Amino acid sequence: MLPGVSIAHTTTSSLKALRGTRQVTDGNDDITFLIHPGGSGAWQSNLEASPSLLCVPGSARVVMNYQSGSVEFQGDHVEFLSVAFSRSQLMPFLKNTNNLHDHLLQRSETLNHITRIALELTQRSNDIDNAATLQVTRQLFDLASLTLGAKRSVGFHASRSSLKQARFKALKIDINTHFRLPLSLDDLALRHKVSTSYIRSLFRDEGTSFTNYLLEKRLTSAFDELASPSLFPPHVKEVAYRSGFNNLSWFYNAFKVRFGVPPGEVREL
Repeated sequence: MLPGVSIAHTTTSSLKALRGTRQVTDGNDDITFLIHPGGSGAWQSNLEASPSLLCVPGSARVVMNYQSGSVEFQGDHVEFLSVAFSRSQLMPFLKNTNNLHDHLLQRSETLNHITRIALELTQRSNDIDNAATLQVTRQLFDLASLTLGAKRSVGFHASRSSLKQARFKALKIDINTHFRLPLSLDDLALRHKVSTSYIRSLFRDEGTSFTNYLLEKRLTSAFDELASPSLFPPHVKEVAYRSGFNNLSWFYNAFKVRFGVPPGEVREL
């Protein structure tokens, strides 16, 4: 439960969902991001006194819940993500609230972070503690304000805190996904549209470095595979290459320094 934020993620076949005059009387005046998080199909967002907009994967529309409207889903398996913010809590952060709902939000860094965080939350049990709940809530509000146009003071703080945290999380997810492949700072900087020095500073602030983080990920992956019981255990060399190492001498030395034993003895232990 996030104070001031509500999230829904659904997959649907073709249908039309209405929020008509009767539903609007519920008094909900949230500012809601209707996001197409990916996959196939599209959906048409129709809003009272505003243009109809077609949302394709990666795009989004902002709607005001006090307006009636509808969403028409087009496809057999269409994904839809709704992230709603309390109007009274979000409005003070925004520089200009006019015509927010008249155009599509195209794929952007901050919208991508909102989408990723919201999807992660819908895929986990409701077990985050109070401190984490407040942190995630603040992060979502900051990212929403940056996406929609934050006041200068708000934007400065949001960029230095919430956006920085979201970028670091995205970088770690990228490394955790691709650590078995050749991976450099230049690769990450290009993919995430930041500088290599910025990435170095993020890891330095966490008391580590890109190189050490990547090495730890590769070494623990190799250890887990070597320690896993198997009728046909793989050769150490195969495990090293699969874990992202291309130099066996470097792998053997780094492994022994990290775990205190050579890789060949892990299975026996």
